[in-house]
Amino acid sequence: MNRNSDSFKNGQFTWFTGVVEDINDPAKLGRVRARCFGYHSDSLSDIQTASLPWATVMGPTNSANVSGIGTTTHGLVNGTWVVGFFRDGPSAQDPIIMGTVGSTYEEKPITTIGFSDPSGTYPKLQGSEETYVDTNLLARGTNTIVRELDTVTSEPATKYAAVYPNNKVTQTTSGHIIEIDDTPGAERINVRHMSGTFIELHPNGDIVQSNGNKYQITTGNDNVHITGTCNITVDSDVNLTANANVTALVTGNIDLTANSNVTASVSGTTSITCPTTNITGNVNITGDLGITGTSTASGDHVSAGISGKGHKHTDTPGLAAGITSTPIS
Repeated sequence: MNRNSDSFKNGQFTWFTGVVEDINDPAKLGRVRARCFGYHSDSLSDIQTASLPWATVMGPTNSANVSGIGTTTHGLVNGTWVVGFFRDGPSAQDPIIMGTVGSTYEEKPITTIGFSDPSGTYPKLQGSEETYVDTNLLARGTNTIVRELDTVTSEPATKYAAVYPNNKVTQTTSGHIIEIDDTPGAERINVRHMSGTFIELHPNGDIVQSNGNKYQITTGNDNVHITGTCNITVDSDVNLTANANVTALVTGNIDLTANSNVTASVSGTTSITCPTTNITGNVNITGDLGITGTSTASGDHVSAGISGKGHKHTDTPGLAAGITSTPIS
């Protein structure tokens, strides 16, 4: 063979179509082994997968692919159909993979011969299909994601209404999914973890998020502005710790309903300024209660150590020790 035909300058361009059979590059350089039609036999006894040359995977120009910058790993799996060329021309020992080719299979490829995934993992059937089609079902307009909606928050159902070819779908081998759907009237963005955690942006801009345990850290200030109603439902305890002051400004009413006890432990002074405080039920006070103004009791109660100007009782059967039913000065 004329080696001049393999040179980079004025060399003979030699391209190929092949099937990936090994993605475990021991050097971790992102290379794969592909069996190329017309260059390699499908007989594993003639050419084993381990004897195939390592192919470099070409990256896009929006990825630097240097010093860890950019997308430095490919998304190929065994069984992927690829297209590329040989840098060394007809010698066909230095392959470059330029892209992938989707396909369909009537039957699963046989793993005892080449041009197939040696493990038999790929291709896989999607959903209830009986043929092997590589285009993702979500991209084809078939929603395969089903979940029970949360009734407490009146969670809206997904607005998925994808029409091919508007939904751009990325799915990884473990099941992580990213959808960027440009279907007119059903534009969505959906990012879903294989565990079921997801965040979905609806066509009107609403956001639906569901996750397991959540840990959120803000190293600076955190500002939240809600122009509508804020509804919070917690099925277990609520713990609030403030290492400084807590200031609450309410322009309307505060309604507090407790089905059990309300306990407040204050080491300093508690000051409440309001026109009227209405309490329905028993009030137990341990210690002194100082009242500035008039205190009127219209029900049975027991008081001790109460001091204040104009303390009145309107129900004499409830009088206890140390309390008179006439104003005191």
